[in-house]
Amino acid sequence: MEEGAQGSEIERLRAEVDALKRQLEARERSEATLQAEIKLMRSALDHLPVAVALVDRAGQPLLANEQARKITSTFAEASKGDLPVGLGFFESDKVTPKAPDELPLARVLSGDVVRGEEMFLRDREHPEGQWFEIHAAPARDESGTVGAVTMFIDCQARKSLEEQVAARNQELVASETEKTELISRLKMAVQELSTPILELWEDVLALPVIGVVDSGRSAEMMERLLDEVVRSQARFVIIDLTGVEVIDTRTADHFMKLVKAVGLIGARCVLTGIRPAVAQTLVDLDVDFGSLATLRNLKHGLRQCQRWLDAEDANL
Repeated sequence: MEEGAQGSEIERLRAEVDALKRQLEARERSEATLQAEIKLMRSALDHLPVAVALVDRAGQPLLANEQARKITSTFAEASKGDLPVGLGFFESDKVTPKAPDELPLARVLSGDVVRGEEMFLRDREHPEGQWFEIHAAPARDESGTVGAVTMFIDCQARKSLEEQVAARNQELVASETEKTELISRLKMAVQELSTPILELWEDVLALPVIGVVDSGRSAEMMERLLDEVVRSQARFVIIDLTGVEVIDTRTADHFMKLVKAVGLIGARCVLTGIRPAVAQTLVDLDVDFGSLATLRNLKHGLRQCQRWLDAEDANL
């Protein structure tokens, strides 16, 4: 009986040993599978087109893909103030350094969540700098917050395009402003050329009229002529119609109003250069210029003004 009992005990122990071996082999297979999965995960992370990093509560990297290692290293140096001047994280002006407590990882470790924040980074690999879009959030397990996970997306191409578009828009705005100013200057030049006021003699102005005279042009003509009469203290104005080929009742009325306005500020008008066709039209329209002197051309008008000047000077 004792031998049988001993044999049974040996068999039981062998079975337990075999079970432990199977458990050990299963654990080894599990660990191998886990290591393979970790290796695969690290490989996948390294091949991602974005930088992904997990840091502990002290900001030290726990897990980072290849693209994130350089950035987290720069972050650690920036947090300690160990970066050379000109390197590190900067505001949108690319000049003002980010304060250490304003860096995304520092904010996340303080409990914030960062979504889509854009930041400019200069490091040893990219001294010219590059733009990143940053997403970060606290990393937690059953015990609570253990650190922070962050993702840096290279947005340099987009930001470069935005800067080019902004610069082009500024150029276009400046160009449009220049065009507007040029058009304004040209309009003023055209207005001055279309309504030139000439000082023919002391106290004598001439207004050569060319083309069609409408309400807008007549108002502008009146304003400029009255201002010039007051400025120059002229006593006579010759309105020369040599350049007017067509005239109607409304145009004639514009000239009569102009003559009356000049008279109200103390000057006298004379009309010259009426073409035969215009004269015939004025007769057909029964336009009456009243006591307004009408002469053949500008030369005759100037002579008439000179006679009036001589007569007035003789009476003084």
